[in-house]
Amino acid sequence: MSASSPHETNRLLARTVNIGADFGAALEQGWTVPVGPRHLDLCHEAGFSAVRLATCWAAHTIESRGRFTVDPAILDSVDLLLDQAAERGLTVVLNNLQDPELVADPPRHLDRLLATTHQVAERFSGRPAQVILEPLAEPRGPLDPLWNDYLRQILTALREADPARAVVIGPASYNNMRRLPDLRLPEDDRNLIVTVHQYWPITFTMQGETWLGTETPFGDPVSWLGTTWQGSHEERSVLSDAFAGLAEWARAHDRPIFVGEFGTSGNADPGSRARWAAVNRRLAEEHGFSWGYWSFGPTFALYDESTGGWDPALLQALGLGQARNVTAI
Repeated sequence: MSASSPHETNRLLARTVNIGADFGAALEQGWTVPVGPRHLDLCHEAGFSAVRLATCWAAHTIESRGRFTVDPAILDSVDLLLDQAAERGLTVVLNNLQDPELVADPPRHLDRLLATTHQVAERFSGRPAQVILEPLAEPRGPLDPLWNDYLRQILTALREADPARAVVIGPASYNNMRRLPDLRLPEDDRNLIVTVHQYWPITFTMQGETWLGTETPFGDPVSWLGTTWQGSHEERSVLSDAFAGLAEWARAHDRPIFVGEFGTSGNADPGSRARWAAVNRRLAEEHGFSWGYWSFGPTFALYDESTGGWDPALLQALGLGQARNVTAI
């Protein structure tokens, strides 16, 4: 793997699409696709530079006599996907997502996470810089007060196997940019790309998403149905100020920024979805951030498997596909 700065590596993620990978586990059902060459072809042809592959390593880790082993068949499947992505010129963020047992009881499952992190890093250590590791996305709940300590242990486990790879890591509370001031990264590890997830305002982006439960700080997501986003001066200013604050943090800490997730529920109206996506994408690009849209599908979908086509308004909002270089939304 040739050495490059994290800022240079981050540029490979300039236009990223998130894809949840279905390898057959119950934890992966409902929000993933069985990723293969066709999906990668579609992403490449639409103009994406990278894929953030959401993988549930916890669902494919076996314990025996206190030792944790990632299923070799799943590692082989990911290995093949990395080959196929490379053939199409796509960078891949290999992301570890969805570990409900760890979130519920961090101390009990930390050893498993560290073992998994080391094995994944070791398996793909020979890959070029176009493979980027994200050892855990969206820490939350009981993980929040432990996160700065845990991320150091995670990075130690990863660096033992792969000292030179760019690693994506972000703040607590679902990688919420509002928690960036609390993030404490090791100063001696400069090959890090800091990620944040942007779903504000959630009463718009998450409307009708019942998996959130009914006791959110903003009430029941069902009650948010019908919320629009018109792109008013006030609405845009809220987002503009947030991105400006993110840029200020990045300059102060000399860390590249990857807005690893932003997207809207399919329950929102199409016009609002496109307006919101376009503003977020433009703000990211204006500040030199890479970005990742959530998601290819089937939820928050950018691509409709039933019709076999991209959402044209959303693709235009992202400046991609046949609408590449079109900026008027």
